[in-house]
Amino acid sequence: MSLVKSLQTFLETYDGMEIKPISGIKTDATSESFSDYALAPAGNGKTFTDIVGNRRYENNYVFYAKEAVADEVNRADNYDFLENFSEWLEEQGEASTYPTLPDGYEVLDLEVSNAMLFEIEESGAGLYQVQLKLIFMKRR
Repeated sequence: MSLVKSLQTFLETYDGMEIKPISGIKTDATSESFSDYALAPAGNGKTFTDIVGNRRYENNYVFYAKEAVADEVNRADNYDFLENFSEWLEEQGEASTYPTLPDGYEVLDLEVSNAMLFEIEESGAGLYQVQLKLIFMKRR
């Protein structure tokens, strides 16, 4: 299983808001329908290698949520969803509950930031984003 798929599977376990259930998170882009979600890699890099060859990486991702933004109620609900989702991710980090990565990888942290409206489409859909940083070791 890839790192992206591992993170998608982990994010799909969020069940904090029944009105916007997360299931089937796509890769890179959402579809045309509302209440659709995607995870896109957004850069990565090795931060150091220790004396025995273990390597530490920081991979950045963007979680996209496509939702209706037609009126104030929709937009307020969308931010409630994003705030609760972000809080859930922070709680998972505090409890050291992380994605299950492929053999040889160990998660050190999962950071969350910048829950915001990214763009509004002509269709009346808003594309929201939450930035994630997965910090992990590749054990030798």
